[in-house]
Amino acid sequence: MARSRDPKDVQAWLIGSGIASMAAAVHLIKQAKVPGLQVHILDIHQGCGGAMEEVSGNPSDGYVLHTGAQPYFHEDCVEELLAMVPSPDNPEKTVLDIIKDYELSGRPDNKAKIRALRPGEGEQSPEVDVHRMQIGAKFRMELITFLLDRERASDSRKINEVFDESFFRTEFWALWSTTFFVQPWHSATEFRRLLAKYLPKLQTRSDVPELERTRFSLYETLIIPITKFLKDQGVDFRFHAMVTDLKSYPSSDPTTISEIMLVENGREELITVDPSDIVIVTLGSISTGMQIGSNKESPSEVSVESVYDGGWSLWNKLAQQSTKFGNPSNFITRTDETKIETFTVTFRESDFMKYYSRLTKGKPGTGSLLTIVGSPWCLNISIPHQPVFATQPDIVDVIWGYGLRPEKIGTYVKKPMEQCSGAEILVELLSHMKFPVEPLLALATTIPCFVPLGTSMLLTRVLHDRPSVIPHDTTNVAFIGQYVEIPDDTTFSVEYSVRGAQTAVSQLMGRPKEPPKISKNVLLEVFHMVV
Repeated sequence: MARSRDPKDVQAWLIGSGIASMAAAVHLIKQAKVPGLQVHILDIHQGCGGAMEEVSGNPSDGYVLHTGAQPYFHEDCVEELLAMVPSPDNPEKTVLDIIKDYELSGRPDNKAKIRALRPGEGEQSPEVDVHRMQIGAKFRMELITFLLDRERASDSRKINEVFDESFFRTEFWALWSTTFFVQPWHSATEFRRLLAKYLPKLQTRSDVPELERTRFSLYETLIIPITKFLKDQGVDFRFHAMVTDLKSYPSSDPTTISEIMLVENGREELITVDPSDIVIVTLGSISTGMQIGSNKESPSEVSVESVYDGGWSLWNKLAQQSTKFGNPSNFITRTDETKIETFTVTFRESDFMKYYSRLTKGKPGTGSLLTIVGSPWCLNISIPHQPVFATQPDIVDVIWGYGLRPEKIGTYVKKPMEQCSGAEILVELLSHMKFPVEPLLALATTIPCFVPLGTSMLLTRVLHDRPSVIPHDTTNVAFIGQYVEIPDDTTFSVEYSVRGAQTAVSQLMGRPKEPPKISKNVLLEVFHMVV
């Protein structure tokens, strides 16, 4: 724990405006009692959100939903954050109150049953019922052994170096890999943490009401109300400001950040940081190099330079100063292992939802994900409760999906997903689902989005590739985001970003309130639930 800082004397400089940085700002104001006027958020973009970027598009041209409509778990840190933010529409209630009210009153009563479809002949594909997933005694024991082993034993190992090829053909793997975007070549350590944290929840909570999907998109539900709260508190937002370097004095350990170098609206500036001030840096960016296509064209090819620029340039500079600042090159040089492709489909006055309900035996909005087992692209779709957006017309339906293997040749469209237009991706999807292609295609606009670093945070790593939230021998700087090291927790979640932010504020400000502990009581669940 750092020395206690007097909140009246602190200027807090937050680099990045994603959910991690915004959560840090909320905790600084509500928990550490730093006046909002003394909190500064610097970001190269034109608005808040980071990877949870503002939704673009419209009903006629098609929406683009960057972070999708996936369910996510409202865990302890996220709940604490949302409980501190008032609802913009009803200041008497918090954002968490509004979400819980919706969960109680706005959801269908029936539960989702079908989680995946197998390729088959005839009009429909055989279903995979998530409540009856089989894995067998052999793999059950291997999972138990894996969980009992020390985490350090899996450092730098891939999942396919722990389990043999037959494990990756099980229904259990199909469920886990598509829910958490995990691939066989990803980190065994990360897979172990996923199992320890989510196994008890996922096998019994495959239905959306229990996964607590929000009423509208995550941007509308989280980013907009948090932004309003911070602005009401007087937080200084400075957009179009790219931080290029952090200078320290003295240059030797312990490291104290003394200057922030940035380019704001084309002008170079220097911000002096006093020892009593704090700097909180969001490292890396999943959206770097992201390319958006159209209904008629595939996304553009991604240049290597675009991946190295943007949200990674500052981390690259810091890493050159000391190994305690991590190793960003581990996460940005392996795009063949991290690329995914997402897509948003906007249907206008179509029968897609009718066909979907008939196929899955459930109403739209009651299921978490639907995986097309056997799809070369590893296709998955999320069918949220409509509307997804507050301004979405009643005659419009929006679904979101992704492919984990965009380099593969499709079954019906004989080319790689990453080279397909939005319409071609929809043809492949509808064909797998045995839906009438031409009628639905004529009433839809599909926007593909290629994400070269989509699963980069899940890559294999060694000790020190990910820096600690508070790096060793530093006095006034913290790192947050999806690429920092938080023991026992698993990345690729809103919870991870918020937990890191809460940890950073607590330790930099010398406050006793730490994030809630992470539950790891899972071994009995392996016996009883993986059957």
